[in-house]
Amino acid sequence: QSTPSGTECIDNRQGFCFSEVLQTMCQMASSSRILVTKSECCCDGGRGWGNQCEICPLQGTTQYKKLCPHGPGYTTDGKDIDECKVMPDLCENGQCINTMGSFKCFCKAGYTTDFTGTACVDLDECSQSPKPCNFICKNTEGSFHCSCPRGYILQEDGKACKDLDECQTKHHNCQFLCVNTIGGFTCKCPRGFTQHHTACIDNNECGLQPSLCGAKAICQNTPGSFICECQRGFSLDTAGLNCEDVDECEGNHRCQYSCQNMLGGYRCGCPQGYIQHYQWNQCVDENECSNPHACGSASCYNTLGSYKCACPSGFSYDQFSSSCHDVNECSSTKNPCNYGCSNTEGGYLCGCPPGYFRAGQGHCVSGMGLAKGQYIPVGGEEDDNTMSPEGCYECKINGYSKRDGRTKRSVNETQTALLKHISLESLDTDVPLKIKLNISDLNTKEHILELIPAIQPLSNHVHYTISQGNQDSTFRIHQRDGLSYLHPTKRKTLPGTYTLEITSIPLYKKKELQKLEDNNDDDYLYGELGEALRMRLQIELY
Repeated sequence: QSTPSGTECIDNRQGFCFSEVLQTMCQMASSSRILVTKSECCCDGGRGWGNQCEICPLQGTTQYKKLCPHGPGYTTDGKDIDECKVMPDLCENGQCINTMGSFKCFCKAGYTTDFTGTACVDLDECSQSPKPCNFICKNTEGSFHCSCPRGYILQEDGKACKDLDECQTKHHNCQFLCVNTIGGFTCKCPRGFTQHHTACIDNNECGLQPSLCGAKAICQNTPGSFICECQRGFSLDTAGLNCEDVDECEGNHRCQYSCQNMLGGYRCGCPQGYIQHYQWNQCVDENECSNPHACGSASCYNTLGSYKCACPSGFSYDQFSSSCHDVNECSSTKNPCNYGCSNTEGGYLCGCPPGYFRAGQGHCVSGMGLAKGQYIPVGGEEDDNTMSPEGCYECKINGYSKRDGRTKRSVNETQTALLKHISLESLDTDVPLKIKLNISDLNTKEHILELIPAIQPLSNHVHYTISQGNQDSTFRIHQRDGLSYLHPTKRKTLPGTYTLEITSIPLYKKKELQKLEDNNDDDYLYGELGEALRMRLQIELY
């Protein structure tokens, strides 16, 4: 744009104005980022202008007078420059107000203008008169802070000071009592202490007066005082200085039965079966079993306040003779046997029908190749011609042996007659039972081996099974009317030797077994249900 005289051109290009230039490079942070002309920038104190960072001429130079002919604050064509708009961060801590050819600052509270009026500087309120604080004033940037001497605190207005109650605010080092004063505090000690500066030293009353407590009391010093303590069995009187005997029998004593008061203690009386503990005033159980003659030949078991004499299974204790006597299980109403019972020393034996052999305790076995007999159902009748005269050899049950020459005991003549018609012979189940048979004599209905339970609880509650050696299902155990029998399953059985293992499984559920145990003694399952059968059978077919 040309001047009014038309002899020169005015630069109207616009760009950013920079107040800081570092090594010919304009600092973007110093720009207000407002587009202005070069004269608006350089004639207002700017250091650089434009995208190419054109350096502003120094004031007083020919270039400056040419660019700013009207002086600072005016453009080349004489217009007023709005410094508040062109230059950033003018009047920090205040507000910039533009004036003709210049600007001025309106400062915030706590600040005042410098002598040029173009900058806000901190106002030192503490140097003013009158001072804003009553005691200590400390100037801060844009403000001030009042403080008080030791022993005082500022009031709510933040300027005046008032006394600090060190005792109430716990700003003291007194050991016990604190007394507030104007601008400070003093310490005092309670009764029983001696003052030493701010600390209190305890007075040892027990050392100063050894006879404070009575003859049976012990003096114990405490902070600021003392106490009299009594030995066990004594208590302090109302004055708290002498000890008196305590009648424990009238209060809370530990005697379970009778109580006798003594000086400084008490003694307990004990009922029969109990003795007094050597250290405590209590009754403890007397171990009667420590006397070796308490139960004679029976076993002695100590109980609370008494004792119990016990005998092995199959025996009962006679307290008059202090010895164990054999129990005749066969004479009881709970005779456990199906086919006859023979009492033994400490136990019993269940017999089998004629032609059957005892296998373990609770099972009868018969079969081809053995003394052939007829199966008798439980409670059934038997022909006299089928009775077998087999005798009983030495047998063991429950760890006791039936000795040779011992006569069978019976309740009456009926049981004696019954024992004559039962078999007490036993098979050794520890070795295989060998049976040799001709194939021509076999058919699928032939009973090779018969098994029946000898004990009543197993009747219709036992299952005999082939547990090993029958992989080809050559044989089978069938059950009918309480009789279990082994027979071939094939019409044409191949010759050879077959080794089978036969076992028994009681058919009682857990709840039924628990009920049997609850209604009988601990040996019930062994004595009543017998032992599980496990026998090996070797069949040779030719």
